[in-house]
Amino acid sequence: MEKEKLYRIGIICIFLSSPVSSDYSNHPDGIKFAEHMFDKHEFSKSSTIELLRVAKRSDSVIKAMQRPAEKTKPWHQYKKHFITKQRIKNGVAFWRKNKSFLQQAEKRFGVNAAIIVSIIGVETNYGRNVGSHRVIDALCTLAFDYYTKVEKRESRKAFFTVQLENLLLLAREQKQDPSQLIGSYAGAMGLGQFMPNSYRNFAIDFDGDQFADIWKNPGDAIGSVANYFTKHGWVPGDIVALRGEHKPTSDVDAPSNYQIKSGDTLYSIANSFGLTVAEIQRSNKLSDADVLSVGETLFLPTEIEFNKLSKPSMSIGDLKLAGLSALEPADVNRLALPIMLDIGTEREYWLGLQNFYAISRYNPRIKYAMAVYQLSELIRSQYCDPTTVC
Repeated sequence: MEKEKLYRIGIICIFLSSPVSSDYSNHPDGIKFAEHMFDKHEFSKSSTIELLRVAKRSDSVIKAMQRPAEKTKPWHQYKKHFITKQRIKNGVAFWRKNKSFLQQAEKRFGVNAAIIVSIIGVETNYGRNVGSHRVIDALCTLAFDYYTKVEKRESRKAFFTVQLENLLLLAREQKQDPSQLIGSYAGAMGLGQFMPNSYRNFAIDFDGDQFADIWKNPGDAIGSVANYFTKHGWVPGDIVALRGEHKPTSDVDAPSNYQIKSGDTLYSIANSFGLTVAEIQRSNKLSDADVLSVGETLFLPTEIEFNKLSKPSMSIGDLKLAGLSALEPADVNRLALPIMLDIGTEREYWLGLQNFYAISRYNPRIKYAMAVYQLSELIRSQYCDPTTVC
């Protein structure tokens, strides 16, 4: 691992010290990209090549890709970057300034205003950190150089090539100059940091001026974030997560997998391990009509796999049987995602619900979704004082 790290550093040093190509118009991947845009989207090859001539390799993008990722930090360190008194204060100010747009978004999409405010706060601190890179430079650098020469990963190269394709398409659709659009070193744009494909799929013109301006128009940014959430499974009026308590007991000693034996029935298995037939059926997606086969393996919901980011699939009742209980009343049939956070010398437990999962669709990290949720609650408590109707 250390040798691989040193090798990569060496490659980067050589790469950054090499003469900078004036543009991407003669790059083999650039030429191939221009042909693709012509074949699939009827962009003239000459106009695409000319645009690639304008694009420049960005050494600052390459250096930024080497910074340690926030996801590697434990929760108690990670949250300090996003959940601060100043960011809460900025969030309250943003809410007050854009109250009308937030009310409209909440009414139209059913997405909690505090969550929208929090997302914009986590992503750009309310427009203070939207990025300073030309998006075309960032995407060309990542697609044609970084993931080709520095860190060879075909999947990432393909991802950023698709983003470049979507950048040109959104520029044509929105009548914008693609060489003038600004964003992060990874190509994310605007107050909500939408990648080009997300912009095309979810950004909306919320104020009716015929341009989804997520860069400078808070209304469009608010509407776009709300639209993103509603398209990713947000449940209007529902909560995000429940605090939990983890107390494994001697009763929780059944194996997580059980091999069916001759004479077994769902009832006998459930009775042996203190479960219900419904719990076993739910955990294995079985119906009353399903027949058990000797040798088949069943999953018994008695062990918890924390922080596996997936759609909630284990009932609150099953989690309680496995030792994780909600600290407030909750429907035992609701599905939840078990979460464990490192808070230093101890651990903190949560049950993430569908709206927690919806937040994670914005950025697929448990810690990210939790930061958004906790920041939203703190902003709400400051904004919704006794004199303010929320």
